[in-house]
This record gives sequence, structure tokens and C-alpha cells, in this order.
Amino acid sequence: MKVFKVLPLSILLCLSIQANATANKDAQKNIQQVVEDFRVSIIDKDKEKFLNLFYGEHIPWLGVVSNETMNNHPAAANKRGKVSSGNYLSFIDWIVTDAKPKEEKFWDVKILSDGEIGSVHFKYSFHNGDYKTNWGEEAWHVINTKEGWKINSVIYSVTINPVPDPTAKPVKKAK
Repeated sequence: MKVFKVLPLSILLCLSIQANATANKDAQKNIQQVVEDFRVSIIDKDKEKFLNLFYGEHIPWLGVVSNETMNNHPAAANKRGKVSSGNYLSFIDWIVTDAKPKEEKFWDVKILSDGEIGSVHFKYSFHNGDYKTNWGEEAWHVINTKEGWKINSVIYSVTINPVPDPTAKPVKKAK
């Protein structure tokens, strides 16, 4: 008699687990698409596509400079500080107005999600033309909205390339 009581409960549990696994696969796929759209919009200098990836105008956008960079560039480190804030609007404006091609490369992308909220963590390198300017790790919080998945915060570590860009114009010193 107990078997007849436990069996329906077991079936419901299995169906619930299967539904959750399907929802999680969809979330993973859709969040991965946000990562890809972010990457491609930088390459294509597509401001509209880039802006559409974010939930609101005022989201956290924080960079933490590595100790290695702080030690290698003390003057810049003292001016900038260990943690700097910015925003995605000024970032994409710089991308689209600068003539050089830009690309942010991602690898070791890890996505965690329950289908409504998620986090994305990955390693990155940023390229200005053929020159790798900096690299580090980046993390986003994402949320599932009526319009799809949106980035709600961005934090990243920054190690600046200690080798100067060979194509950069020399900086004129003030007299």
C-alpha cells in the first residue's frame, strides 16, 4: 500500500527535476548568447546592440587593478587607484569612436543560473588592434527580464601589459 503513495510522489519529483534541468539549459544557452553578443558588438562597434545588453543606465562597472600593475606603473596607479569605477556607456563610446579595431576575448566561461538570476565568470584579454592591452578575470550578474537576459553588474580585474604598444604615438611631455 505504501508503494502506491510513494510512487506518485517519486514521479512528480522526477518530472520537477527534468523541468528544472530543461529551464537551466535554456538559461545557460541564453546567457551564453549575451556573452557572445557582448563580444561581437565590440568587434562590430555596434553601440545599439551593446547598449541593449544592459538592464539599466546605472549599473556597477568596477575595475580592480592587479598588484602587478600597481607595482609596474606606480605613477598611473597613484593617479587611478586600486579600484576604479566607470560605466558601459563611456566604454562603448570609446569603442565606436576610436579608429582602431577592438576585441575582448573570453575563455573559461562559467555560468550559474536558476533561470531567473545568474552569474557569469570568465577570463578575458582586451585587444586594441593587434596589441593586447590588458587581461584579467571578469564577472557579471545577469537577470531574466521580459526583454530577455540583461547584464546588471560588471566587475573585472586588470593587469596592464607591461610591454608598450609598438604602434602607439609617443606621449608629448609638458614643458
